[in-house]
Amino acid sequence: MVRRGIPLRWRISILTSVAIAALSVIAAFIAFWVVRSSLITDLQRSLNEDAARLSQVYSGDITPDNNDLLRGPTGGVIIQLYDPQGKLFAASSEAFEDPELAAIKPEVVMTAREKVREWKGVLAGRTVQASLAPFTFGSDIGIVAVVATTSFIGTALGQLAKTLSITTIILIIISSMIGYVLAASAIRPITQLAELAAKLDPNNLQTIPYEGPHDEVSQLNDVLNDLIERLRASFDAQRSFLAETSHELRTPLTSLQGFLDRAVRRANPDVQRDLSDARRIAQTMSRLVADLLQLSRGELVRELILHLTDPYEDVLKPVAEEYPGVNLTGQAGSVLVADPERLRQLIRNLTANAVRATGDPTKVELKLITQPTQSILEVSDQGPGIPPDALPHIFDKFYKGAGGGAGLGLAIAKQIADNHGGTLEVESTPEKGTTFRLSLPTLDDSDESI
Repeated sequence: MVRRGIPLRWRISILTSVAIAALSVIAAFIAFWVVRSSLITDLQRSLNEDAARLSQVYSGDITPDNNDLLRGPTGGVIIQLYDPQGKLFAASSEAFEDPELAAIKPEVVMTAREKVREWKGVLAGRTVQASLAPFTFGSDIGIVAVVATTSFIGTALGQLAKTLSITTIILIIISSMIGYVLAASAIRPITQLAELAAKLDPNNLQTIPYEGPHDEVSQLNDVLNDLIERLRASFDAQRSFLAETSHELRTPLTSLQGFLDRAVRRANPDVQRDLSDARRIAQTMSRLVADLLQLSRGELVRELILHLTDPYEDVLKPVAEEYPGVNLTGQAGSVLVADPERLRQLIRNLTANAVRATGDPTKVELKLITQPTQSILEVSDQGPGIPPDALPHIFDKFYKGAGGGAGLGLAIAKQIADNHGGTLEVESTPEKGTTFRLSLPTLDDSDESI
């Protein structure tokens, strides 16, 4: 099963962009808060200094010798004077002379009779900051208030917020592009490693070279190479076992064939058929052992003894008789140029697998479908089916499915089909069954080679 998702480089790029975006937003928020606090603090400090100076002026503490200190309040501020009872009686701006709308509450003003008092609020419909300081005239104590509107702070902060937002967006876009490039560069060794691993030949496993630094990719390469070495050792052990077993079986099978040949010549007619069948089976076993020996050496099954062959009479019917209960469908009459023994070996292999998968020969069917240019031999069963992820590999040498085995039967069957110029295909549905379909070219009447 192929699992699809977001590529790793995109995931790294997205995560990087999200992290940078979060950090940019946090940094912008901190910058906004710092600037806002700085503006408010600077304004209040300036108001406090102005209020302290005016308190000295109205108290008469500044003499001609130090009148250079009389710089007056900073531009853009409003000066309000309050009487000893905390009531407004004068202001430097007409808009701030209304005692109802533009005056600070008396209880607040009275708290500044002894020291400078800071205040924030709304006067004359405007948000303001103020600094109140006491001064003396005669025996009474008055209060001077230096007031400044904070509208310019809002304007400045609005511009700052706009600038920070644009800068944050630009940073996110740039970081996304840079993140993608860096992610692609970072995983390129992994991609190259995967490509090299995909090109490995199961019949000639070689370790994957890696020339990069000793990092995580190097560790992954070492793990893959260790796995490759173990697989190669396992395959070599399998081939060695098959070669030794096949070699050991050839001598007794050859002797058995000799004894059976002699027994057939000397036997009574009533047992000659049974002995002939035994000799045929021994010959089949000898060829199978030879095939296993060839496959264990990595060689193909090429030996064919061609005859005019009826696929029904010479191939399907004999195999069906070996497995009582198997259903046989079709009719004799079509002719192939083929090796009947090899085709029986192929069909026998498929039939044995089908009977083993179902556990009941009656659920297995051998069918011959005759067409003008080809004959189709089918082996169908009503078994559990072949898993979809195993289908692409069932004809590979040494591939073991759920049924076990040495992983050579279907590989031999595929080679026999190919050497006959035919095709061997499989269709399988889980829980519904499997069909192997062997298509072979039919003998053409115009073929002059026969």
